[in-house]
Parts: sequence; C-alpha cells; structure tokens
Amino acid sequence: MLSTGQLVAERYRLVSRIAVGGMGEVWQASDTRLDRIVAVKVLKAELSGDAEFLHRFRTEARTTASLNHPGIAAVHDYGESAPAGAGGAQGAAGESIAYLVMELVEGEPLAGILAREGRLAADRVLGILEQAGSALQAAHERGLVHRDIKPGNILVTPANSVKITDFGIAKAAHAAPVTRSGMVMGTAHYIAPEQALGHDAEPASDVYSLAVCGYECLAGHRPFRSEHSVTVAMMHIRDLPPPLPPDVPPGARALIEATLVKDPRQRYRTGGEFAAATAAVRAGHPLPAPSGLVQAYVPNQQPGTPVGPVSHPVMQPVAPPMSHPSGVMPMPGRRRRNLTALWVVLAIVVAGIIVAAALLVPRLLKSDDSAPPGQIGTNLVPSRDQPPPTEPKTYGA
Repeated sequence: MLSTGQLVAERYRLVSRIAVGGMGEVWQASDTRLDRIVAVKVLKAELSGDAEFLHRFRTEARTTASLNHPGIAAVHDYGESAPAGAGGAQGAAGESIAYLVMELVEGEPLAGILAREGRLAADRVLGILEQAGSALQAAHERGLVHRDIKPGNILVTPANSVKITDFGIAKAAHAAPVTRSGMVMGTAHYIAPEQALGHDAEPASDVYSLAVCGYECLAGHRPFRSEHSVTVAMMHIRDLPPPLPPDVPPGARALIEATLVKDPRQRYRTGGEFAAATAAVRAGHPLPAPSGLVQAYVPNQQPGTPVGPVSHPVMQPVAPPMSHPSGVMPMPGRRRRNLTALWVVLAIVVAGIIVAAALLVPRLLKSDDSAPPGQIGTNLVPSRDQPPPTEPKTYGA
C-alpha cells in the first residue's frame, strides 16, 4: 500500500495521489536527486507478478520513451523493485512493484472536461483534434499504433495544449499480439470497426477513435450508446452515426463524417494526415479528401442504416444501373434472373453479418480472470452513458 512520504527506488518521494485506475496509481512525487516534480505511475502490487500486465507496463515505458513530441508526456525513468529487504521500491512485505516516472502534466483529461461542460465549441474541438493528430503522427511514423485513444487518454492543459497518454497497449502495426489470443484491445465506445472485428489495428484505427472523441465533443454524447459493450462494438461495425447537431459548422461536420467511415482504407490514414485536414478546416479551406479514398463519402444517409461488416479490401464504387434503349423493355426471363441475382446478393450480405457477429461475440465475451473488473485490454470495457467522474486537474501521464 503506497502512502504519502514513501520513497520509491530511494529517489522519488510520493507527495499526493493523483489518480487510481485498474492497473495502478499515479502520484505526484518529488525527484530528490534532480529536485523536480514528476508523476510516478505504479503498477498494482498484485499485478506485478502477472506476466501480461508487467509486459504491458514495460511496453508503455519503452514505447513512450521512444517518442519525442511536445504532445506526448515524456518518460524520465522506469524500474522494477526487488523483494522487500533487498532495496528499491517495495509495496507490502515480500511484494515487488514496477514504476514509471513521467513528466507531470498540469492539465485535465478531456473526459473530465466533457463531464463538466458537456458540448464544446467547434473551434476548441478542432484545436484539440489537430494537436492530438499531430502527437499521434509521432507514433505512427515509428510504426506504432496507440489502440486506445479516448477522452481519458487526452490531457488538456490550462493553455489548451494537448498531451496523449497511456501507451500501455500500443504496439507495432504488424507485430505479434501483446495479449492472449481471442482478446480485443480497446474501449468499446471508441473502438474502430476493424479492431472490434479482431483485425490488426493500424494508424487509421487511431484516427477513427480520435474522430469518435471529436463527435462526442461536438454533440455532447457518443455516436453509439448502449450499456452493453458488444452492442456498441456491433454498432461501430454496421451502423452509421446519427447526424451531428445542426449548429455544428459544416467544415467540422464534414471532417468527422469523412473520418467515421467503416473501411480504414477510406479514412485519413495517419494522425498527421488527419491533423492536416483539421488545420485546413480551421483555416476555412475545403476539406481535403483522404489519400486512400476510392469511393466518395456520401453524407446525409439515414442514421442507423446497416452498412454491413467492414472488410480490409477497399469497397469498390457501385456500378450505375444499365439503361435500356428507348422503347425496349427487358425480357421477363431477364427480370427473373435479375431478381434472383438480387436475392443472392442480399443473402450473401446477411450471411456476412451473421459470420461477423459469430466471430465478434466470443472475442468480446471471453473472460480473463487475471484482469481486474473494467480493465481495458483484456475485454472491452463495460461502457455506460453516465458521465465519468471528474479527475484531478493535476495529472500524470
């Protein structure tokens, strides 16, 4: 049990607890060697012996330390203690702990701001999105995908500067999975369709999640809402988001709509491309088309319309209907053949949805007894529409 005044690794004196999460605690601490204030993130003692959680914690340290960007909280140190009596940082007797020392960010999670203020002004939202996209680009350039972008992992300082935090489940875009097979990484309300289907996350997956955050900021609620994680994930796979409120400026509306498409190849492919598009909207310029766009995005579709499961191959434009020479009617046999073909296509689409659901539900419902309740990265986080509790304004990454 950590306490105020405790010395971690014979160097970092704990001053006050900032936040408590499923994996551990974040403390404001004093670096007694360099005489500076830092944030110390400590993995729960009972999780330090869990190989998967310890690996995830080490991943966060190494990943974040490899990134150098003003929009990503800097890592100063990382360590794992020896058992009690052998020196270092200890929890209870006989327990070792792992700790991560980071830059202390004087700010507040975007989740806390939304809980307090509800909807945010479009100009403010676009500024947050542009900065977050630029920060993600630093990771994407190194082949890393965050995989859990959400308001709780976006810190906003009093000067409206943005810091991305919590790279605990980040991984190289084409690396082997960090967790056991059958697990879906991410938080249900912000997960990209391809992640929900169990496909590898890619930079465009982070961009989708960031656009969901933008939608929530502009609308005052998330695009897909349910108390059940599986239901929300299926909505991300098959449904179009409801229209944003009518008072949202056209440029901001177009940006979010163009980014919340199901096929990752039709989105802005990286954080940098998304940031550039956001900057264009802020400057009053036309919205740039995503670089991978093959089929033009069609806005104003009926919300809630199923669009079928996502597939990695880019969807091809639908061919226009064939016209018949004036005065010439199609033969009855041809009409029957056309109807038969239509029913075959519809049957294939329905079968695809059923197969996707059959693959998805076991992944989402798979339990992991080693994880604490609500812990992301093992199952999708059970999500509720109640606003999250306001977190302290002084926050460590």
